[in-house]
Amino acid sequence: MPDKSARSAAAEAFSELVLADPEWVRAEFDAIVAANFRPPPPPVPPARRGPEPRRRPAAVAVGPRRCRGARLPAGKGPRRERGPPRRKARRERRARKGE
Repeated sequence: MPDKSARSAAAEAFSELVLADPEWVRAEFDAIVAANFRPPPPPVPPARRGPEPRRRPAAVAVGPRRCRGARLPAGKGPRRERGPPRRKARRERRARKGE
C-alpha cells in the first residue's frame, strides 16, 4: 500500500494536469451540469391588472357605531367570565333558606 505522501503527490499531480486547461475544465463542467439539470423554465409573464375594485362609500355603516363610553346592548359585546357571588349575597341566600 502506498504511503500518504505518495498518494498526496499523485493527487496533486492529477489536479495540476486537470486544471492545466481552463477551457477543457469549463467544457466538462457545462457538460456535467447539462446532463444533470433541466433547462430553466421560461419566465412567467406579468399578471394583468384589471380595473380597481369598487369600494364602499364611506357613508354606509357596516355595523353598530359606538361612541366613547357607550355600551353595546346585551349579547353584542365581548363575552366575559362571571365571577363568584359576593359574600353578602351568599349570607342572604343562606338566611332565606334557613341555614
